[in-house]
Amino acid sequence: MARASLIVYQPIDVFKEKKEYWKRYINFYEQYWGGPTSPYGVWFGTEYQTFRKALSHHLGIDEDEIEDCFFMKDESGNYYIVPLRASEKESQVLYSENYIPLYWFVPFKDEEKRSFYTPWGFGSISYHTKIALAIDRLEEAKGIVKGVIGASDDAVDPFVLPVLKDMDSGIGYLKSWLYDFDSSGYLVLNYGEICSFIHPSMIQNERSVKDIWEALYLLREGDTKGAQLKLQVLIEKWSDIKRRASGEIDSKFTIQ
Repeated sequence: MARASLIVYQPIDVFKEKKEYWKRYINFYEQYWGGPTSPYGVWFGTEYQTFRKALSHHLGIDEDEIEDCFFMKDESGNYYIVPLRASEKESQVLYSENYIPLYWFVPFKDEEKRSFYTPWGFGSISYHTKIALAIDRLEEAKGIVKGVIGASDDAVDPFVLPVLKDMDSGIGYLKSWLYDFDSSGYLVLNYGEICSFIHPSMIQNERSVKDIWEALYLLREGDTKGAQLKLQVLIEKWSDIKRRASGEIDSKFTIQ
């Protein structure tokens, strides 16, 4: 099983009751590790246990009282965090197993992609944007999709219609989810372990965000055939990744 995630980073000031705790946590973490936390991080051996013991001593609390978070810092030095012990209702993280739903690509634009190869050998892909921008893009996409769904049956390709209905539902869900958070925060799409099932030579060329927006713009222009081709390629690609990640087909890659 491989998981991708959508992560909301909210300004530390949002967490008024625990702001001082998170500031002390972050300060210690940066001194201990020399940088911020990361969803890409891997703990080796007893590193995590040793860190928690040191953190417990620094904070003056028992280890089982420690609450962890992901955090990031913007160019102005402002901190944004993701508490990891939040209730399901308050969770700032969504997960998808073995594939990424098409509507998860909608809040982002191609130029927001970040990719690199991790020290332990596999590629990493993520997209970062402001929540306010993400909501604007979701609203733009929803308007395009609604317009196509609302057209006469003869005007909509039978392949495109069910795909767009699924996207419409997913876009609506993401909008509702994001409205619960501070709009000045960040939204991050992390491909996570799914990168292990994308051919290494394709990490740099993985452009699903670009492809989904090209399909949406074709729909807006009335080119349903062109949009269908784009969507078919995307669906086939992610179906193949899902089969590899779930073990239905061989996930090993041979580089010639």
